[in-house]
Amino acid sequence: MNEKLKNTYAIMDSLEDLSSKKFISEDIKNINKLLNGDLLQYASINKSSNSYVFSDEEKKIISNIISKIDILESKILPKANLISSFSESVR
Repeated sequence: MNEKLKNTYAIMDSLEDLSSKKFISEDIKNINKLLNGDLLQYASINKSSNSYVFSDEEKKIISNIISKIDILESKILPKANLISSFSESVR
């Protein structure tokens, strides 16, 4: 599980890198697909094993992932809203 969490954090790093570059929705979609796959796996683990106990390192990684999500949301969401509003105005 530890390696899987580290992989998810790496995906979040990729999103963070993209947020500082030109906004390319296809890149965001590809990374989101990877992230969604990880989240579905975590949901499956959660459903199948109610007794799983996270190690201290795993808890730290999860906390870092949550922090990174908060940071990325504040960076990416305004761009996504701008693109969405532009798309709606073009219709």
